[in-house]
Amino acid sequence: MDRSTTPTLSELLEDPIVIAVMTRDGISPDSVQQLFERLRRSRRVQEERLAA
Repeated sequence: MDRSTTPTLSELLEDPIVIAVMTRDGISPDSVQQLFERLRRSRRVQEERLAA
């Protein structure tokens, strides 16, 4: 992970500490990625409604 930029979601999900905490909490990387994709879609729909 390049420390001079903000890490991407993929980079965060590959971090050993993040992996350990997610494993402890029973959360999968796939579920986090799906959550962010749903948020992106929801935001896109909201922006389209505002633009109309």
